Amino acid sequence: MKPAKREFLEQHKSITLIGMSGVGKTYLSQLMKSQGWEFFSCDYQIGTVYLNKIIQDTLGIDDQVSVENLSYLSKFVGQVGDSSLGGIPLSEFKRRQKLYYEAECRSILEGAKRISGERDVIIDSTGSLCEIEEKDIVEELGKKTLFVYLKASDQDKQELIRRAQKYPKPLFFPPSKFDAWLNDFIETHNIKLSGQMPPDDFSRWVFPKLLASRLPKYETLANQYGITIPAAEFYNVKTPEEFSSTIAKYLS
Repeated sequence: MKPAKREFLEQHKSITLIGMSGVGKTYLSQLMKSQGWEFFSCDYQIGTVYLNKIIQDTLGIDDQVSVENLSYLSKFVGQVGDSSLGGIPLSEFKRRQKLYYEAECRSILEGAKRISGERDVIIDSTGSLCEIEEKDIVEELGKKTLFVYLKASDQDKQELIRRAQKYPKPLFFPPSKFDAWLNDFIETHNIKLSGQMPPDDFSRWVFPKLLASRLPKYETLANQYGITIPAAEFYNVKTPEEFSSTIAKYLS
């Protein structure tokens, strides 16, 4: 949904922030929440609602997944590789990827349901929103909210890569790319089986490829359902008025 500038400023706002993890989506969403906007986090919905029981059963924990311990979601997604180094077997990794994907689709549809036009709403999407292959699901959210793509600068991209190298973490992979990337890593590192590879090493190696593959997908979504704004434009935003006026500058 891409309103005209005047219409956007005069009506209640319905915004979905998209882009890679680390560009400021959650910070801006929490800032707007603290000042009265309704806030919907796809990650929280995935972890605390759709995958809560599955995460408990898979990880063998009694704790409820909550906003305070959402790290269980990351642990559930996990990293493929050597179990002695914290990795999980390939078949189990793919099972979890599938479950996460299905839960993300449900979270997107739930986010769309929250839009009434009677209050300001901000949706903090996951970094993998661009990997959803069911276009009708993304369209449902795109019809009801303005997608704002927080575009990373070249410097931002290098910082995202630096962080991923220093602190490798579980990632969601596009199914159409994952097998090729995994096989490429195994071949170039002379590893016989995926279960023998260091999970952190694979995460470090694959992240730049994942980043490069996602950037044009975000652009496509922004062109279809919203606008692209450099992430740096929001660095000094402190109020909903400043947030809205920054977005309005990019509307015709």
